[in-house]
Amino acid sequence: MYKNKRIVTIIPARGGSKGVPRKNIKLLDGKPLIGYCIEVLKKSGVIDRVIVSTEDDEIATVSESLGAEIIWRPKELAADTALTEPVMEHALKEIEKKGYLPDYISLAQCTSPFLTETTIRQAVNAVVTNNFDSCITVFYPHTHEFKWRKSAENKDIFIPDHNVECRPRRQDLPKIYHENGAFYITTTALFKKTRNRFGGNLAKITAVEMNEEDSLQIDTEFDFWLVEQIITKKH
Repeated sequence: MYKNKRIVTIIPARGGSKGVPRKNIKLLDGKPLIGYCIEVLKKSGVIDRVIVSTEDDEIATVSESLGAEIIWRPKELAADTALTEPVMEHALKEIEKKGYLPDYISLAQCTSPFLTETTIRQAVNAVVTNNFDSCITVFYPHTHEFKWRKSAENKDIFIPDHNVECRPRRQDLPKIYHENGAFYITTTALFKKTRNRFGGNLAKITAVEMNEEDSLQIDTEFDFWLVEQIITKKH
């Protein structure tokens, strides 16, 4: 228990991943992908319970062998269209039925294998000690693109998100951080009220910055290959 606060982390891990089949337990440098997430959460020293939400027997077996608890989610929460918040809400209800009432609920995604113990501690400390309602992980990209979007009325017309007649210098563009999806934490009270991992629009949200490489998410076979090359290089 960190500073007398109960903190639970939910790891969503369904069996039907499409971009990389069986992604969550696919071996990455000899370790199941989900193992990176479970391991770093347990080593952080600030998370009371690490819970994998799944409908898949093999994912459950692998996750339990790595020290995580399992909550079996309904099939409808494992469909391609299932959203993350209902999965978190289901897991929270299941643990509360058994008498565990966490002060904070967090979310970690095993698609972010470079999440570190330090980042987790910083995020937890932000809400427990520094009185923020929520904390997320972000990165600041090295590139600063001029962004364009398609017109809603005519898909062949592109509209700039900047003034083309007074185009700013690239280095003068606003400094915008990107959410990287690695870790989220908010108060349980706010999550219950808003059913939102950020704690809703009125939450006081802060962020822990990760570098761009560590923010890589595995959603495709190319992502998996790229992360493997980085890990190999680090060896």
